[in-house]
Parts: sequence; C-alpha cells; structure tokens
Amino acid sequence: MEIQLDKELITRANNQSMFNRGDNTLQMANEYYEDFIKKFDNSSYNEQQKSIYEKRKVVFKEFLEKSLNEYLSISSKFVPITIAGPSNYPTAQQQKISERMGNKAKEITDKIDKFYNNTEKMLNNAYTKEEILEKYRHGYKEPISNDDPLALEKLKAKLEYLENTHQKYKGFNKQARKNKQNPLPPYLLANSKQNINSVKNRIIQIEKMNKLSEDGYLFNGGEVKFDKEDMRVKIFFDEKPNEEMRKELKSHAFKWSPRNLAWQRKLTSNAIYITKRIFTETKDKQLDSPEEKSLTI
Repeated sequence: MEIQLDKELITRANNQSMFNRGDNTLQMANEYYEDFIKKFDNSSYNEQQKSIYEKRKVVFKEFLEKSLNEYLSISSKFVPITIAGPSNYPTAQQQKISERMGNKAKEITDKIDKFYNNTEKMLNNAYTKEEILEKYRHGYKEPISNDDPLALEKLKAKLEYLENTHQKYKGFNKQARKNKQNPLPPYLLANSKQNINSVKNRIIQIEKMNKLSEDGYLFNGGEVKFDKEDMRVKIFFDEKPNEEMRKELKSHAFKWSPRNLAWQRKLTSNAIYITKRIFTETKDKQLDSPEEKSLTI
C-alpha cells in the first residue's frame, strides 16, 4: 500500500526546484511507511497486538499523507534563486518560506519519533502476563522497576534465565577442560554470579516489602506513610520543616515531591530503618511480625 500525496502539489513542488522536490517528498513518505512496517511487523504478535499494529499502521499512513501534504503546500511556494534568477528576487519572503519548510520537517520527524515510542509502548502493554514472563525467561533485558506490579515474578523469571546461563557456562568449561581447550574467561563467570546475586537480593527485598503490614505512623509534627503501591516512604509535615531537617532528609536521599506534597524516597528496608531513626512514633508501637522486625536490623 503506497502513500498517496496530492499530485498537483507534487507537480508544483517539482516545477519550483531543480531536483524534483515533490517526487522526493513522495519517495520519503513511502520510505517512512516502509520503515514503520519493517520495525513493527511481527508474526509472533498475539491477537491484541495484531489488532493494535494494524490500526497503528492505518493511523501512521493517514498522518504521513496529511503532514507531508502540508509540507508540500509550503514547499510548492518556495522558489530558489537558481530557478527564479536574481532579478527582483523576494529574498525576505522566500527566506520565511524556507524557514517554515524546515520547521515543518522537524515537526514531522518529532511526531514520527513520538508515534514510534507510543506504538512500542502499546504493543508491549498488550503482552499477556505469561508472555511477558516467558520473555524474561529467555533473556529479555528490559529493566524491572520495583514498583512494577509484576516485579517479583519478572525477577524470578530473570533469575531462572541467569541461573540456566551460568550452568551452561560451567558445563562449557567442564567440557573444554576435558577436551584440553580454552575455557571461558574467569570474569565471565564472576559477572554471571554477581548478576545472579543481585537479582536474588532484589527478590528478597521485594518479598520483605510485600510482607510489610505496617502502613505508617504519626510522629510529633507529621505523619509517615509506607506506600507499597507507589513503593515510596512518604513524610508528611504539618508545617514546612526547618532548614536543618530539610538538610537531614536530603542527606538520606529524601526528595520533595510537589505532586504528593511529601518528602519521599524509595521504599526499602534501609529507608524504613532510617525513617524510624529520624522520626519517633508519638505512641510506643511494637512491631507485630518477624518480617517487620527484620526490616529494622
């Protein structure tokens, strides 16, 4: 399916240039469209992704036709001095048209980049839970945020891949020694083991957070909230804290959030420990569970 641009505008743009500016614009439009198909056409899509892709392809084609017709409309009014000749050439007018062409071209490329990014997000969000986990079991490298609802399951899937890969490394080295061949370099296994331990530690951390039953507490002058949904420790003050307190908060990685009207940092066992050390509860409250106690160690 080819891009359809206004033929009259193409002809006018061609006539106003030495290098068939109109035809080149049409060629560029089709290249944009073909690049989109090459990037996003994928036979392994599930049904929802296939539907998204087909709809986005139609929308992208309509966008290209509308935007590049607008570009041609501007372009067809630009006559370079090499075509018109220097006599009575309206330099200021043509310079403005040239600037409009440049601005329009940049606007189009910026919107294409945004369209690509949004399309990728929509397709990624359309994976089923099991499809997402299966990708991580096969080495998917997309970073996993602690506040991702699937963070724990993704990390366990990633750990499965890392441990399988590590065993393959060890198996290769065993066979290499038997065959008197060069084994894998030691740093490769060291890095592999380090990655495994890092993921294991994150899993332990998230499991602790999931077991945390305490939502927060009151202190003299405000309130602490342990927001597991947002994965943040949030400090709410009744009044603006003084400079000394603000410095202390900053020294412990707390930042002011205008959106939440709170000082906050990521919810970790260390963050909970520091918070309880700085802000004493107004009432003595015993930690209810062994998991909560372990968080303060």
